[in-house]
Amino acid sequence: MGVRSRALDQSICLSVAQEELAFAVAVAAETFLSARKKKELTGEDTNFFQPAVIVGVIAVSSGLVYTRNDLLGRVGLLFNSIAAFAVIGSYSKRFLEAPESSNEENEFPGPKGTPAFGIFMSLMAFLASTQALTRV
Repeated sequence: MGVRSRALDQSICLSVAQEELAFAVAVAAETFLSARKKKELTGEDTNFFQPAVIVGVIAVSSGLVYTRNDLLGRVGLLFNSIAAFAVIGSYSKRFLEAPESSNEENEFPGPKGTPAFGIFMSLMAFLASTQALTRV
């Protein structure tokens, strides 16, 4: 008598896992580009520990969702939701700490543009995972 586990819906798992992996790549790329820009402007190095942990959690959690296993898939969706929520907080802090742009600066998107897009991107990832978590 073995333990039987139910498989999660393939279309939900595939779409959410792909979206979360794309989110992890976007967060990693944005972190790298922002760190490079910060280094050019201020000469300060960036601590990559927190972003690396978040990207790693999202990647591993997406792999768990790809398994379509009932328990592992739900755990993956839960950790993806938590990681996306943490990224929302990180981008919100950057948005609030960004200086106000003046009319003299014609640089697009401005100092608050990238964190604002990061908040939007993180919110979409958070909603995808939480909505999938309620549907499986």
